[in-house]
Amino acid sequence: MHEDLIRQLDEAVTEVFAVMLNLACTSEPAPPQAPTVPHLQSGLPEPKVGDPTPDQYFTASVLFSGPLEGRCCIEMGERTATELTSNMMGMSPCEISPDLCADTAGELCNMIAGCWKKRHPEDLAASHLSCPTVNLGACCHATDAFREDVTLLYRFDGHELTLRLAFN
Repeated sequence: MHEDLIRQLDEAVTEVFAVMLNLACTSEPAPPQAPTVPHLQSGLPEPKVGDPTPDQYFTASVLFSGPLEGRCCIEMGERTATELTSNMMGMSPCEISPDLCADTAGELCNMIAGCWKKRHPEDLAASHLSCPTVNLGACCHATDAFREDVTLLYRFDGHELTLRLAFN
């Protein structure tokens, strides 16, 4: 089951990246040390007063409801979100605000979830998608609540994002 799931996710992400961003990406399973996502954690100690602000990261999630129930969640650092937003909007990175990054993260999550959903039989594809929820910080992704769960790391042009998909 996981091989088909990973293939479908890769197809969905590849399609969205090619059509919306004109980018190619590669995937690999995320290391098993979840819930910490390697490219989002910092090896630095806690910042002290006066230290530069550490990079924030964006998390977007979309819920599936109906015959297929679950959650699609993407997580990306600020530099990755800025690069994707710049690419999607045709803007210079210096013109990109955190609000635009959040909108891009939500839209990408929504498109990937919809693209993955359409690869299923008609009865499951009839499931509804929620509006994307975007926040700064970790995904509220409860892995024990779903029967199937996979986390993949996607890389493109020196950037990384994590995609988590769980469903019943």
